[in-house]
Amino acid sequence: MKMMTKLHSGMIFLLLSGYFLSAQTINVQSESGLNVTFGGEVEMEFVDVEGPGGFSNQDLTYQKVDNRSPHMRIDKAILSTRIDYSENLYYKFELRFGDKKANVDKHYARLTLPSLGTRLEIGKNKPMIATKRQTEGYPLIGTAFWKGREYHITSETDLDMPGPINLELGLSFAMKRPIETDDAAEDKSFKMMVYGDYDDKDGQTFEYGGMLGLKAFGLSAKGWYYTGALMDDYDWKTALGGLPGYDDIADAYNDGDMSDLTHWWYGGRAGFDRGDIHLSAEYINAQDGLVPRNGYYLEGSYRMNYFKFLPVQFIEPVIRYGELNMERHPPQLGDPETWDRTMTTIAILAPLNEFVLIKCEYYILDEVTGGSDPEDKFVEDDQLLIQIRYEF
Repeated sequence: MKMMTKLHSGMIFLLLSGYFLSAQTINVQSESGLNVTFGGEVEMEFVDVEGPGGFSNQDLTYQKVDNRSPHMRIDKAILSTRIDYSENLYYKFELRFGDKKANVDKHYARLTLPSLGTRLEIGKNKPMIATKRQTEGYPLIGTAFWKGREYHITSETDLDMPGPINLELGLSFAMKRPIETDDAAEDKSFKMMVYGDYDDKDGQTFEYGGMLGLKAFGLSAKGWYYTGALMDDYDWKTALGGLPGYDDIADAYNDGDMSDLTHWWYGGRAGFDRGDIHLSAEYINAQDGLVPRNGYYLEGSYRMNYFKFLPVQFIEPVIRYGELNMERHPPQLGDPETWDRTMTTIAILAPLNEFVLIKCEYYILDEVTGGSDPEDKFVEDDQLLIQIRYEF
C-alpha cells in the first residue's frame, strides 16, 4: 500500500510538470554557411529503494544500502549539436550534465556512402551492437558490456538481398574500454563489473569486432564477436587482481600467473516487431583474464492505444527478465562485483506527445552475495523509478 501511495504521488507530480514543456530541435546556419541543429533532453526522476530510510532503520547486514529514503534528481541533461558538412557527412557531439558532474558524453563523425550502402563512424560512442532500449534501466548484460562509451572506427553495410530481406555487416576497431564498476539500476550501493567508458590508461590496448545482422518480415537477428587484450597492467592487476580470491583462480587455472591478458566477448540478439508488439532476447558470453562471465535477458512489450480518456498518446507495458553470472569466482560478501545477479524490470511508458515521455519502472533484484548469515544471504534493494523525459 505504501509503495502504491508513492507511485501515485510521483506519477501525479511528474504528469503535471509534463504539460509545461514540449518543443522541437532548432536549426540555424553558421557564419561559414553550414547547417547546425541544436537539440537535447532533460530527465527528472523520483527514486525510492525498498524499505524505510533513516538512522533508526539502518540495515544490520554487512553490505548496506546507502540511501533508502525517497529522493528526486536530474538524472541527466543533454545538449546536442549536429553540424552538416554535406548531404552524407555530419559531426555530432553531446554535452551531458548531472547533479554532480558534466562531461562530453558522445562525439562522432558519420559518413554515408550511398553507392555502397555503408555508414562509417569515427569518434566516441557506444559499441555498434548496442541497442536503443525502451526503459530507463538497462538489462544487466547491457550495463556490463555495451553501455560504456568507446573511441572507435566502425563500418556498417547494408547488403542487397532479394525481397524484403535486409542483411547487415559491421566491422569495428576500437580503443579497449577499461574494466570498471557501475550500478545495476538506480541505487548506487552495490557496484557490478562492467566495461566502463573509455579513459586513457597506461598499457592501452585495442579491440576488434565483427557483426552480422538479418531482418525479414518483422523478425531480426544479430550476432557479434569482439576480441583483444587486457590493459597491462590496469585491467589484470588493478581491476581483476583486486578481487578477493583472484589469486586462487590463478593457482587453479594458470599455474599461479595472474597476468593473463585474455579478452573476448560474443553474443547474439533476436527480436520480433510487428504492429504494437515488441519481443527481444539477448545472450552474451565473455572472458577477461581468468574470469568468464555470461548472461541473458528476455523482454516483451505491447503498445495499447485505447486509453483515449487519458492525456497520453498510448500506454506501453514492458517486462524484462535478465541474469548476469560470474564463473570460476565464488561470490564474496565483501565485493559486490563478484555477485551473481538477476533483475526483473516491470515498466509502463506513457508519452504525452513526441517530446515528453513518462516512465514508471520497478526493478526486482536478486543477488547471490556469498554471505553465510541469514541476513547477509540476500540484499533488500528492489527499486522504484518514476521519470519524466523532456526532449527539445
